[in-house]
Amino acid sequence: PPGGATSPQRGLCLLLLLLLLQLPAPSSASETPKGKQKALIRQREVVDLECTFTKMRSNSALRVLFSGSLRLKCRNACCQRWYFTFNGAECSGPLPIEAIIYLDQGSPELNSTINIHRTSSVEGLCEGIGAGLVDVAIWVGTCSDYPKGDASTGWNSVSRIIIEELPK
Repeated sequence: PPGGATSPQRGLCLLLLLLLLQLPAPSSASETPKGKQKALIRQREVVDLECTFTKMRSNSALRVLFSGSLRLKCRNACCQRWYFTFNGAECSGPLPIEAIIYLDQGSPELNSTINIHRTSSVEGLCEGIGAGLVDVAIWVGTCSDYPKGDASTGWNSVSRIIIEELPK
């Protein structure tokens, strides 16, 4: 994807449940926003999750939320970045939507054995996306100036992307 981020690491996914919820499009800006949810349950290793969304208006914003398990392991200092893309590009209006996990060097023996999976969220608004089909994805990449570690997304838990179209 653009923006200098690396391609995601792809792992073997065992999909037990795929849930899609498509709400009807609002007929005016004062009605309930349009939303969609995609969830993966009990994944062994999910490095990215993507969802196609039909955006009804060119002057609206997309609110996106990833909620799920994240983990980072490494022997030395490392950093990984989870970020959203829209049709393959990071959001530029107003800012990228991202979260990072950083592990300090500490003890190489200890860092390499820590295997804590934490429920985390990545959330934000993206403007300037035209109406029509929008491919929304969460990616895992490296942080600037730091080596990558062993990242895991969605291990043994529900992980979901929620997308809402919000009127301005």
